Amino acid sequence: MDKILDSEFRQTLYKNLVDAGYDKKEAQKIVGVKYHDALKKDLLLNLQVLVSSIESERYDTSLNDEFVKKANESIAELKKVKGVIE
Repeated sequence: MDKILDSEFRQTLYKNLVDAGYDKKEAQKIVGVKYHDALKKDLLLNLQVLVSSIESERYDTSLNDEFVKKANESIAELKKVKGVIE
């Protein structure tokens, strides 16, 4: 898991950027872009594992409620962050 996906790490990174002289909006955008990229990569990886499982007829990655919930939460978060970084 990428460290940027951890909210405490993002908060610390934001604070450190502000302390280093970045203005708040610029620091927020830097953290937001890195978070958006990592979240998108993580979601795509999880979906690829599911697709690969189906393609190889292993079916060992279940499309259960938790998987769907996490995917939906990730998509909602991507939309929210996209609005902040644009």
